[in-house]
Amino acid sequence: MLSKLELIIEQTEREFRGHTFNGYSLIETLRPLSAAMAASHETYESYSAWENLVHCVFFKFHLTRVLGAAEQLLPYPWKEGSFPDISDTSERAWNEALAYAETVHTAYIQRLGTLTEGELDQRIEEWDCTVKEAVIWMPTHDTYHVAQIRNMGLAELRQPRNDAEEAEA
Repeated sequence: MLSKLELIIEQTEREFRGHTFNGYSLIETLRPLSAAMAASHETYESYSAWENLVHCVFFKFHLTRVLGAAEQLLPYPWKEGSFPDISDTSERAWNEALAYAETVHTAYIQRLGTLTEGELDQRIEEWDCTVKEAVIWMPTHDTYHVAQIRNMGLAELRQPRNDAEEAEA
């Protein structure tokens, strides 16, 4: 039987780069976007998809750092924080952002695989929670932002409905 942590690791992986019952993962949603579309603030909430990616990356990076496994992720490429400004919105920078997101996610997943019970109970004071609570939250955080991005009204994410697929669901 899979341990509870293994189930969370699997769900975290699916919500970031897999395909889930919720629909597209974060990377599946973002990879098809051009840099211009990802950087666009012409959205319902005035956030860009790119800002949402960096937001998700920051929290995963920070938790990886709390767990002592972020050395390979330095230097962090943006101003640390929830929704920093994105100064370079070129195609190269977009591809680098996607690649860095993958690198952070991989480091995070690898570190999760080595967590001990004692580490799960460690407090993260600035988040007012335990590592366990943050680990449980992380896949839903990615899922929330996928939904936010998919509901932004970005033209590159608009696809006609496939009635046959919907009938199967």
